[in-house]
Amino acid sequence: MNKAEVTAAGVVLALGVALLVAALQFPFLSRGAPEPGFLPLLVALGIIGSGVALLVGALRGSTLAHAPSWPSAAGWWHVALMLIALTAAFLLLEALGFVIATTLFMAAMIYVLGERSWRMLLIVPPLSAIALYAVFAVWLRVPLPKGLITFID
Repeated sequence: MNKAEVTAAGVVLALGVALLVAALQFPFLSRGAPEPGFLPLLVALGIIGSGVALLVGALRGSTLAHAPSWPSAAGWWHVALMLIALTAAFLLLEALGFVIATTLFMAAMIYVLGERSWRMLLIVPPLSAIALYAVFAVWLRVPLPKGLITFID
């Protein structure tokens, strides 16, 4: 048992419980539709679950403690490319719309992370962007920019 890991797990659990208490102050479901407390409740439960997993690992002694190593120059370059792609997607979001900007961003991320399959680059990003659009714009009714694709509802 590593005291630092148990302490870290305790901090994560305490944060999760505090978020859960705050999230329960908001309504989370009304007539089958998510309310303002829905996402904070899910996040709080996820953090509590992570804290429990950390605590169990720390008590079992099953975690491997090792000194973290800094990324190589290529690793820093990948991080920089990801930040550039994220900035470009953010700046182009209104003009291009959510689906196109997200598709381009995901394709850039997949490419930077080392995937070179054209099938993967042409299929996964647009399907993922459409799925995200369906969840947020259709199911959760979050207004997202349409941009160039004006026919989507």
